[in-house]
Amino acid sequence: MRKFDYSSLKNLMLPMETVSLISKINEYKGKQDLYMKQAPQILNTLKDVAIIQSTKASNAIEGIIITDKRLKGIMDNTVDPFDRSEGEIAGYRDVLNLVHASYEAIPINNNVILQLHKQLYHYIAAEGGKWKNVDNVISETLPSGEKFIRFVPVSSFETPDAMEALCNELNERMSKEDVEPLVLISVFILDFLSIHPFNDGNGRMARILTLLLLYKFNFEVGRYISLEKIIENTKEGYYDTLHQSSQGWHENKNDIFPWINYILSTFVAAYKELEFRVGLVQTGKGNKAARIKKYIENKLGFFTKEDIRKSCPDVSESTINRVLNELKDNGLIEPTGLGRSAKWKKMR
Repeated sequence: MRKFDYSSLKNLMLPMETVSLISKINEYKGKQDLYMKQAPQILNTLKDVAIIQSTKASNAIEGIIITDKRLKGIMDNTVDPFDRSEGEIAGYRDVLNLVHASYEAIPINNNVILQLHKQLYHYIAAEGGKWKNVDNVISETLPSGEKFIRFVPVSSFETPDAMEALCNELNERMSKEDVEPLVLISVFILDFLSIHPFNDGNGRMARILTLLLLYKFNFEVGRYISLEKIIENTKEGYYDTLHQSSQGWHENKNDIFPWINYILSTFVAAYKELEFRVGLVQTGKGNKAARIKKYIENKLGFFTKEDIRKSCPDVSESTINRVLNELKDNGLIEPTGLGRSAKWKKMR
């Protein structure tokens, strides 16, 4: 069975790309308190948006799709889930809310991971809260329809012991505080996904545990920006780097850095998004019309009013309409359709 020895991470030689990403994340982390003091109203709105986006995106990565209308009802708890997909979305909502609200009181061990997984499947008949009872594989279906095996995880028989050893290693390093936290988080999630301890829900549990670990080390970006949405938008890189870093995993000969650099880059992207949404307030450039124009200026390709609402959730519909009409009258943008779902494009 794979041996877990996180003490070796203390002396790990980090590539310059990894060092640069860690430096950027820690620099952004230092601005968190400033944002909370100067933009509390915007942050409160961002929290609500992030929970909805995270729930939708994390399930969409696994092929679970839902209409925005049904999603809103489930997130508001005004409708009951009527099928498996909606049940899984409701379960993810509950676990996400629990982590956001109580992360300080949630240890990371086998019992807690099983409890979180059970809550994930609270609304459906599937048996959550139990380790896999059959061996599984990580496979991919090619455009031709042909399937190939990307990785063979730990056997079902070995899974409980592997998870116990993994959690013990994590907690040992967390108590000693002798490993770079961002490296520790990344490697733990890679090992969790390589064990693949459940029959179903491994990806969603990995993303929940990522958020929980970020909180444990005082990285709060996941409260305001959906990490899951960023992963959904870059899921090709997610799967490719996971594949690269799992080769030789069973023999302890895998290259962890493709995965580490990918996951750290998602944290950087999240912090950049947070800075874009609230950082303008700190520089005196934060009036709402200017933020909309800045969003459009940086946008590649088409965009919709819904994209603007998500990027600037505290801005009213009337302000968005006013700015769009102003830019259209000046020949800077033009619509390609009618109504709320119309797409817009920049003219130059």
